[in-house]
Amino acid sequence: MDDKGSTLICLWGLLPFAHDDDAARAILAGYNMIEALSKIDGTYCNIGISSGECFSGVVGTSGSRKEFSVLGDIVNLAARIVGVIKGQKLKNEIRCDLNTRMLAANFFEFSHAGHSELKGKSISIPLYKATNPREKFD
Repeated sequence: MDDKGSTLICLWGLLPFAHDDDAARAILAGYNMIEALSKIDGTYCNIGISSGECFSGVVGTSGSRKEFSVLGDIVNLAARIVGVIKGQKLKNEIRCDLNTRMLAANFFEFSHAGHSELKGKSISIPLYKATNPREKFD
């Protein structure tokens, strides 16, 4: 929790717990979080999802200064996507990158949510919104 509010970072696909449908699982978890939080008056969440490789592990220099973290461009991209949603003053929205859309295409339909110029990116990034799950998830 900081001046920007509460932030939660969730990861799918960490070995040995990876699945072929981790991108779809991440989107579904986002929808479940929005549904649960919308029952609390005045509470909402926005979710940015990106898919790719990143570093995950313990970082720090000493015993009291070590923590588990995730680092990498793909982590930053997810955070930037949330920033786009916030900048558009939307609430309870999920947006994802093209890679996530391709990985979850068998489980959701997607609509194009525009292109965004994001910090650290030299080109405009297409964003997508997942709609209508194609099959029942367990």
